[in-house]
Amino acid sequence: MSGQANSNPDQIETNESEQQSSHASEQAVVKKVTLIIATLCLLILTWYLVADRVTPFTDNSRIRAYVNPLSSSVAGRVIELPVENNQIVKQGQVVARIDPERYEFAVNQAEAALELAGQEVGAKTAGVSTAQAYLVEAITNQNLVQIQVERVLSVGQRGFVSRAEIDKANTQLQNARSEVDKAQAELERAKIDAGISGNDNPRIKKALAELLQARVNLEDTVVRAPRLGLVVNVRYDTGLYVNPGQPLMTYISTKDTWIEAYLRENNLENIQTGNQVEIVFDSAPGRVFKGTVNSVGYGVQFEPGTQVGGLQVPVKKSGWLREAQLFPVIIDFAEEIPPGIRREGGQADIIVYTSDTGVMYWLGKAFIHLMGLLSYVY
Repeated sequence: MSGQANSNPDQIETNESEQQSSHASEQAVVKKVTLIIATLCLLILTWYLVADRVTPFTDNSRIRAYVNPLSSSVAGRVIELPVENNQIVKQGQVVARIDPERYEFAVNQAEAALELAGQEVGAKTAGVSTAQAYLVEAITNQNLVQIQVERVLSVGQRGFVSRAEIDKANTQLQNARSEVDKAQAELERAKIDAGISGNDNPRIKKALAELLQARVNLEDTVVRAPRLGLVVNVRYDTGLYVNPGQPLMTYISTKDTWIEAYLRENNLENIQTGNQVEIVFDSAPGRVFKGTVNSVGYGVQFEPGTQVGGLQVPVKKSGWLREAQLFPVIIDFAEEIPPGIRREGGQADIIVYTSDTGVMYWLGKAFIHLMGLLSYVY
C-alpha cells in the first residue's frame, strides 16, 4: 500500500511532463504551419503586386472584328437573297438583289436625254456657222458697195453723175453697213445660245451627270460583300420592300480581328506597344496563342450623359473603396488563328509580358498555361 502511494506522485509528474512536452510540440507545429502560411500569403501578395505591373493579367477580354450592316443604297423590292445565316462570303460576292427594272428605265431615259442634248448643241453650233457665213457675206457685200460708192463719188466730182445718184450710192453703203452690224449681232446671239462646244457644254455636262447617276443607282441594286467574312442575322426574304440604308443582314469580317482587353489603371504603367501577349480562348481550352500589344486606350467615358455645353455631373461613389477604372488595351494576333476560334464577342484570358526575362516572366507563363487547363472546366 505504501509503495503504491509513493509511486502515484511520480507517475503524475511523468504524465504532466509528457503533456507539457506534447503541448509544446503542438505549439511548435502550429507556429511552423502559421509561419509557412504567413510566408506563402506574403509571397502570393508580393507576386500579385509585382505581377500587376510586370505581367498584368485579365479575363475581361473580348474578340472583336469589324461588324457592318449590309444595306442597299437604293429603294426597291428584294428579288434575290442568295445567302444564308453564318455563310462565308468572299469580297464582291452578291448577297442581295433589288428589282432593277425602274433603274434600267432611268438609265435608258438618261441616255436619250444625253443624245438629245448633243443634238440640240449640234443644232445650235450649226446656227453659229450659219451666222458666221451671213456675217462674211455682209462684209463682202459692204466692201463691194464701198468700192461702187467711191467710183460714183469720183465720177461725181467731175460732174458726170447727178446728185440723186450720189445720194442713192451713200444710202446703199449705209444699208450694207447696217447688214454687217446685224450679222455681227446675230453671230454673238448664236454663240451665247450655243454655249461651250463639246463635252464642256453645260447641257452636255448635266445630261452626262444624270446618266452617270442613273448607272450608279442601277449598280447599287446589287448588294455585295465588302471583304472576306460571314453574313449573319439574315432575317428577311424576297418580296420585302426596302428603303435606302435599311439593313438587310450583318457582315462580320474574318480577316480583321483583334482582342480588346480591359485592364486596371495600375496595370498600364509598364505596358508598351509591341509587348508580347499570351492568350487563352474559351473556345480553345488548353491552348495558348501568341499576340502583341497594338495600343493602349487613352480615354474612356466615365460620366454618363455629359455633353459639351452642359454642366458636369458628379460621379457618385458607394462604399469605402472606389471601383478601379478600366482602360482598353488593343491586342493583335501574332499567329494565324482559325476563324472558328476568332468569333466576334468571344471571351479570352490574356497576360502581357512587359519583359521577356526574369522570374515573373516564367511565373506568368506558368499561370497562363494553368488558366488554359482550367478553361476545360469553365
